[in-house]
Amino acid sequence: MPTVLIIGAGLNTGKATAETFSAAGYKVAVASRTQKLDSKYPYYAFDASKPETVPTLFEKVTADLAAAGHTSRPENPFDMELEEFRRGQNINTTSPYYAAREAVRGFEKLGPSGLGPDGGSFLFVGNGLNTIALPGFMTFAVQKGATAHLIHNLALAEYDGKPYKFYYLDERHADGSYVTNDLSGIGHAKEFLKLAKDSKQGPWNYTFVSGKGYEKFPPVEVMAWNP
Repeated sequence: MPTVLIIGAGLNTGKATAETFSAAGYKVAVASRTQKLDSKYPYYAFDASKPETVPTLFEKVTADLAAAGHTSRPENPFDMELEEFRRGQNINTTSPYYAAREAVRGFEKLGPSGLGPDGGSFLFVGNGLNTIALPGFMTFAVQKGATAHLIHNLALAEYDGKPYKFYYLDERHADGSYVTNDLSGIGHAKEFLKLAKDSKQGPWNYTFVSGKGYEKFPPVEVMAWNP
């Protein structure tokens, strides 16, 4: 039975993803600082601000089952202190790096027969900040953008031709504008499952509209401040 580990499992996207994958026959494990979901899902305490604990998390899940964003006022983009910047970098970049590393190690250990016809998938919830300049979100963009480059390389260079898939998911409104507080949990969950079950790598920078799927939008370099 295929297994999915949901890191940062909350009551919106995390809950919807757990329910969707469970209904599709997956074993579901969840990891977060506090347990928020139904106890039927095996829970692992995990703090993404401590990336050095990622390998231990994967070891535990394997043995058992075989996004911090900062906004600034436009007039002061450098208001984040170094320690807070490091913490955000740990959550949004360093821990995803280690998570991807451990995921690939798991894929390699399982091999093609163990992974099955769908192959292995690493899915990261991103946003438009890897390509769009938005006043007030500079530090968050640095962190998300770094992980976008990580996934870009994994998908198209490092593991091209392997049965592994890597995606940076970026939900948009139908007009291409970015999604913030109205993020669709069930919309993400459905895309996660669709991508996990597709054996071929699709567009790594996966911009999508909830209920419609992947949409390629014209590039936008900068958007206005929208507090």
